[in-house]
Amino acid sequence: MALVNGIQRPSRARSAHDLVTHGIGQNIMQGHFPVGSILPGDGELMELFGVSRTALREALKTLAAKGLIESKTKVGTKVLDRNNWNMFDADILEWHLEMGVDARFLGWLFEIRQTLEPLACATAALRRTPEQLKVMHKALQGMYGCESNRQGFTKADLAFHQAILEASGNPFLQSIGSVIGAALATSFTISSPVSSDDRFNEVMRQHQAVFDAIEQRQPSAASDAMASLILQAAERVQIKHAESSLARIQIHAFSGAD
Repeated sequence: MALVNGIQRPSRARSAHDLVTHGIGQNIMQGHFPVGSILPGDGELMELFGVSRTALREALKTLAAKGLIESKTKVGTKVLDRNNWNMFDADILEWHLEMGVDARFLGWLFEIRQTLEPLACATAALRRTPEQLKVMHKALQGMYGCESNRQGFTKADLAFHQAILEASGNPFLQSIGSVIGAALATSFTISSPVSSDDRFNEVMRQHQAVFDAIEQRQPSAASDAMASLILQAAERVQIKHAESSLARIQIHAFSGAD
């Protein structure tokens, strides 16, 4: 990525729309376009990224939908505060990872995992189908087979967690797959479970406990097992946490009236 007048310009290996969306998005993340500032005018942005006005306009619409910017007549396009950003958006997560995440951001990822994944496990224990359990089991076996393969383990681990989200039967939980993927990918670059036999065995014991509870349709046990797994992962990458962050809640599966 080239730096032009202090602003990063991505390579041309993307479509015009993606080029501008990615370029402006990353520059916002990195503070080249600070929160509260007004983006350069259309002409300057078109020249910077080498794209047409149509491509630029479509990219700005995409960024607005992600909560990054807002356009106002006679004012221009303003960079919005972080609390407006859709942090579940896969692109926003990718841009954060590309620039490198700090301990605070990684802590936020673990907090949202701790909030939602135990619930996903509990509902998966109540709702999973035999076919979904087979997918989960295949991913688990893939993890067992990657004791010394970091990339393979990461792929199988993500497949395991995504299978749980799918088995929850809740589309809101299913939509957080990109967050889980970002957390796992970042965690494994810091400290991988396959870095030692003891660590690998402990991680697999915890994943097996999650699977067993879901298989046996034990929602509370599944929730507890996932909560413990996430806390252990946070400790592995040296993310501090308070005991109060581990919420114990009673799990209910809600359904609409017939």
